[in-house]
Amino acid sequence: MLVGFLIGAEREAAGGEHHPGLRDFLMVTLAAGVCGLLENPWLDAAGLISVTAVFVVFHYEDRHNRTGITTELAAIAAFVLALLAASRQFTFGLPLAIGASIVIAVSLEARARLHTLLRETITEPEFDATLAFVAVVLVIYPLLPAGAFGPYSFFSPRQVWMFVILISSISYLGYFLEKFLGEEKGLIYASILGGLASTTAVTLNFSAMAKERPEETFGLWRAFVIANTVQFPRTALIVALVSPDLALAMTLPLSAMMLSGVVLEEVLRRWPHKYVTELKMKPGNPFRLLPALQFGALFTAVVFVTKVATARLGTDAFYATSLLGGLVDVATVIAPAVDLVGSHRISPGVAEVAVLLALASNAVLKIVLAALTGPAAFTLRVAATFSFWAAIGTATWWIAPKI
Repeated sequence: MLVGFLIGAEREAAGGEHHPGLRDFLMVTLAAGVCGLLENPWLDAAGLISVTAVFVVFHYEDRHNRTGITTELAAIAAFVLALLAASRQFTFGLPLAIGASIVIAVSLEARARLHTLLRETITEPEFDATLAFVAVVLVIYPLLPAGAFGPYSFFSPRQVWMFVILISSISYLGYFLEKFLGEEKGLIYASILGGLASTTAVTLNFSAMAKERPEETFGLWRAFVIANTVQFPRTALIVALVSPDLALAMTLPLSAMMLSGVVLEEVLRRWPHKYVTELKMKPGNPFRLLPALQFGALFTAVVFVTKVATARLGTDAFYATSLLGGLVDVATVIAPAVDLVGSHRISPGVAEVAVLLALASNAVLKIVLAALTGPAAFTLRVAATFSFWAAIGTATWWIAPKI
């Protein structure tokens, strides 16, 4: 009866006086409930066929005033769900039926909004990109073979693809947050979205803007601080998803650097300066396959070099390859670190240092890019900020074992 009430009430409100409504759906689901209690499959089939036939006839008689069959399909779904709820063969039948009924009622009620979303808000390239993203996550990953292959077991298809999904998901989410919440909502909002997409790209963009608008250098420095502060929780999230133990070991340094970035941003916000007038960060297409594949290839190469160097030269080589991996993306260092910790070839402490070194080399790359594309005033501020974060990270890493 509750299934009939949920779906029927929505149809009553949407359909008008001469359309099937609450009472019709209550009778449909009452009949289905009786069929479910009697546990006779022939009766179930007869009831479903009867309900379907009644609504087919109704649709035919009212065909000149109807443009769709949503109500008829909702009635059939209501019968099946009520039958499932009353059946004692399935322990999950009742909660599943009620949950599905709520989903159906909400989707029916949101018809106009969904129509606007799919026809007017989502563009064709965005829809195609969404299909590609879903394929990457739900289709390709399950088809990849499990296990590790190649020399030193460096190539794990599922592991590589999981990191491709993680990195792509962050950019994909940032794109649609900007689209649906609106552009140019202010410095903090735009900088955070840019930092989610790529901290290297956003630093390069701010540096070029500082060269074009030197009077806004201070405001762009603040934007740079916000975007790069995002890197620390972003790194912590990726580490936590693949290795909770390593994430626990890195909690203090990453948290301290994030908090220090927040404090620095607040100090800069309160400092008198010329505010940035226009700041648009457009990640572009929400999901492009080629950059994802390029990241996967670079990721695999860094993992291979790391494992070979560590096996032949020891822990010191792992530190060197971590510095190299940080130039690509900090995420490329996390996977080999997790694997080596799992095989007891390095300690969690060594893995923690490796990730911090990757963050350091990534910072050096951004300083170089800022020097090549922006004014000296902005480059000096970038270098000073990263030096500040390096001091905080080093101090907390040294203090953590003593706590």
